[in-house]
Amino acid sequence: MSSAAGTWWEPAYRGGRLENLEVNECRRLLITTSVGRLGYSTPDQLRIVPMNYVVVDEHLVFRTSSDNEVARFARDHRVAFEVDHVDEFQQSGWSVLISGTAEDLPRASLRAMDAGETPEPWAAGTRSLYLRIPLTQLTGRRVHPV
Repeated sequence: MSSAAGTWWEPAYRGGRLENLEVNECRRLLITTSVGRLGYSTPDQLRIVPMNYVVVDEHLVFRTSSDNEVARFARDHRVAFEVDHVDEFQQSGWSVLISGTAEDLPRASLRAMDAGETPEPWAAGTRSLYLRIPLTQLTGRRVHPV
């Protein structure tokens, strides 16, 4: 135990440089992967669930069932969606956070999407509800290797 600090741990400097990302870099990183985590609130607790997504027309679009918890508590409510990439060996990575209201994807937008543009959920089941979050509130960070 360190008697000088009166604590059981020794403070140390570790890690790489932390960088706040510009909005354009956040947008570029969003299209490099197709899985993120949707955060929303239920009356009892906060939830974070993995979700497949695509970026279309300045929105992040995902699919869910029309009768599940996501449909009840994320639709028409403020949510957060986080996408990231981590390299544990290099101790580096990036994350992008989208904040906004999850809203129905208009039918006209859905009809205009090409088949390859629609999000393809990994989970089995009917996923007929398309929701979108506008890409207006984006923040991101990158940790560079040591």
